[in-house]
Amino acid sequence: MKKVIFLSALLLTHPLAGFHVGAGYSWNTIDETFNSHLYTNEDKSGQDRYKTNMNRFAPVVQLGHQFLLCNDWVIGILAQWKYLDYHTPNVNSSRGQILPNATFSSINIFGPNVMRDFTSITRLNNEVMLLGCLGKQIMEGYAYLGLGPVFFTASNRIYVTSVHTGGGNHLVSTSVKSHKTVWGGAAQAGYQYCLNSNYFINISYTYLQTGSSHFNNSVNAAILNGADNPGATTLFLSRAIKFSVQEFTFSMNLAF
Repeated sequence: MKKVIFLSALLLTHPLAGFHVGAGYSWNTIDETFNSHLYTNEDKSGQDRYKTNMNRFAPVVQLGHQFLLCNDWVIGILAQWKYLDYHTPNVNSSRGQILPNATFSSINIFGPNVMRDFTSITRLNNEVMLLGCLGKQIMEGYAYLGLGPVFFTASNRIYVTSVHTGGGNHLVSTSVKSHKTVWGGAAQAGYQYCLNSNYFINISYTYLQTGSSHFNNSVNAAILNGADNPGATTLFLSRAIKFSVQEFTFSMNLAF
């Protein structure tokens, strides 16, 4: 009988009814898939593909509003922001981003000893997620499931350089950078443990998946045949990038 009275009182003063704001940290495992093509004025000249991953610690801020239903159920919405500070971890390594054997057709006049580099780095800074949630009371809190969209602010920079170390002939190209908002979907499972009528702890696991986002740019480059006969070409860069992310999040929340 005492237990029933305690649970009833808990439900009446439950902090999940109304608005709440929270802050904490998340552990993120980010998998990146990259597929890029380099074209010159004439035809396809190089291709770069890789898969890589990185683990990141990220700060979390969230804001939500929830409604208590009958039979110990709760529904609500949750907005969550993280600062990921992710960048491609294998830049300037031998794991797939540098193409020493790329066939830059427009500059094959340099001969077989030309060293050709094609390097890329992707960054994800901000992650914003909006979830619709449904939960049920279990002991001193609520277990819930959430679904909704997620987007990331992303940038990609590509470096293209080809150098002939013997005779001085080389292609010089500045890097090209582009920005894009990358969209995807998210599914979250979590538990909100009530400390009292004003505070609760939120522990969750989230899986996020983006579609394939395309970045397209062109950049002018100079072909220097020795020091006397400079030429010009245009490099066209087309790349597709997608991400999958797993997150474990802990936050302290205040109801108001």
